[in-house]
This record gives sequence, structure tokens and C-alpha cells, in this order.
Amino acid sequence: MRKPQRLIVASLLGATVLAMAVQSNAQDPQVDAEPTAAAPAAAPLSAAGPVARSTVDRLLLNDATRTGKRIVAVGEHGYAITSDDDGASWQRAVGLRRTMLTSVRFADDQHGWLVGHDGLIAATTDGGSTWKEQRFSPADEEPLLGVFARDASNAIAVGAYGLYLETSDGGATWTDRALVAEGEEDDRHLNAVTAFGGGKLAIVGESGLVKISADNGATWTAATPPYEGSYFGALAIGTDALMIYGLRGQAFVTADAGATWTAAEGSGPVTLLGGGVAADGSVTLVGSAGSVRISRDAGKTFAPLAPAKIAAYSTALPLDPTHALLFGEAGTSVLDLAGAAK
Repeated sequence: MRKPQRLIVASLLGATVLAMAVQSNAQDPQVDAEPTAAAPAAAPLSAAGPVARSTVDRLLLNDATRTGKRIVAVGEHGYAITSDDDGASWQRAVGLRRTMLTSVRFADDQHGWLVGHDGLIAATTDGGSTWKEQRFSPADEEPLLGVFARDASNAIAVGAYGLYLETSDGGATWTDRALVAEGEEDDRHLNAVTAFGGGKLAIVGESGLVKISADNGATWTAATPPYEGSYFGALAIGTDALMIYGLRGQAFVTADAGATWTAAEGSGPVTLLGGGVAADGSVTLVGSAGSVRISRDAGKTFAPLAPAKIAAYSTALPLDPTHALLFGEAGTSVLDLAGAAK
């Protein structure tokens, strides 16, 4: 087991997530039908049903993704919620214990995985309505922070202190694997893993960590980082390009799998935590202190936007050419893109 040596500040809402997580363990904001007393750690707590708008607005939502026409979002207290009407209403998924969920991804409309604190991994085969736990390891003190689903059998989960897990049997078994040479110490947090460029994969993390795989994760090569600070996420841009982003508004694009990088103008200075790419190619990046920025030139330049409320945002999902749905420390909100530079 990797030995914790410092505070984990790389969960998707940055340094503030630790304080939020501590507070969330003490007080559950939800008002829907659910036991109010703390349940045993081993007992799954979530039960299907509508989630009140007032509850959604008080949730910390760390990540969200689309699977078909459905949106699936995950966050504190084991909340995995789904919407089939672009966020107008939400249903809570079944089968998850009350722990912080950090990332969710799907291989197809039905099959996906989510990950969270305490080494939690859970899988779904029905588009996120129900989840089955596959891994839970609180004694290791290694939260998982990112997940990638290649298909219904193959997935990768990454997390704190260099934790890298992979499955090739739909999650029946998860194998812990080192991404560094034998005897080499590397306990930097791995914050996100994503696909780009027609079969390539990228992992980004703490202290300038960027790793690229051209063979579906069989081997990984360290790329020279354009910035030595932490990266919290990555996005596939266009056909071949990759954007990485993180601390102090640093964002960079590579079109040659990390050999060279171009800085995105106008992306800073506030820490960037997530984002999304619309059907028209526009890129929205979000972060702390209500930071929302949009690019209409494949990530070369960004223009600021004013969100409906000031909050730390974890990600953005395009709704249509003029709107995006934001997720973060105050649930969800709709962003009007009309004010962005054309």
C-alpha cells in the first residue's frame, strides 16, 4: 500500500473538497426519503426516487457525463443522480453507500463505472439507474479520482498516490498496476484519465504529471509537461488534439500526443477543474470562484462568461448551441453562452 505523505488536494473541486468532505460526513443535506441516522459503513444507502430541486441545489456534484440522452452526475453522500430531460428533473440511483463519489464514465448507453473515496468502484448495466459495488477499500486511504470506460469489459481507474487499477472482465477483478519503473518512487496523485486522438489515452495529475498511451493503456510514456503545477482534467479536442488544464488557469493543447504544447490564451488565472466540448467544437472550461470560459477556436483562445451563480464548478455539459449545464458545489445551473465572443 502506498503510504500517505501529504494532504490530498486533487479531488475535482481542488483544495476546498477536503473541508467539504469533512462537513458532508457530518451533515447530509438531502431531504428525500432516506434514514437520517448514520448507517453502517457496509450498508448501501441509496434508494431510487425523485430528488427534490432544493436537494440538488445543496449537493456537491463532482462530475457528470452523458450516456445516450441521459445525464448522470455524481457527488457527495453517495449521490448518483440521473436526468432524462437535460437537468429539469433528477432521479437518484440505487445501490451506493454514503461516500464521496468523484468521477463517472460510460462505455456505451448502458455500461459504465463510477469511482470515489475509500477506493470505491461501482458499475452499472442499465444506464446509471442501479449500481453494483465492485471494490471498496477504506483501509488503504487512497481515494479514486478518475475513471475511463473503453467498453463493457475494459476500464481504468486512477487516484491518489499513483493508484492505477484496470479491469478486463467487466470489473469482476481489478488489478493494481504501477506506471513507473520497478524501484522508482512515484506517489503523485493521478487526477483524470481520458481518451483522445483515435485510440490514445492520457492521464494527468499532480506536479506536472502527464502520461500518454498509444495502445489502450498497455504501455504509458511520460510527456514533458508544459507547466509543473497540477492538472485536474483533460479533454479531447477535434480529431487528434488533447487539452489539459489545472492550477492557476493553466491550459494547453497538443496535436502531437504531448511532444509539443500550445498555451491557451485567456484561460487563467483561476484554477480550472472541468469542462466539455460541444457538437460545434466549442470548448467550455469551468473552475473555482465561478470561473467559466469558452473557446470557439479549438482551445486557442478563451473568453470569460458570467454564470448565473458564483460557485466552484466541477464540469460543464453542452445542452444546445447556446446553453450548457454546469455542475459543482451548488448542484446544477444552466449557463447562457450568448455572451461569449463569437
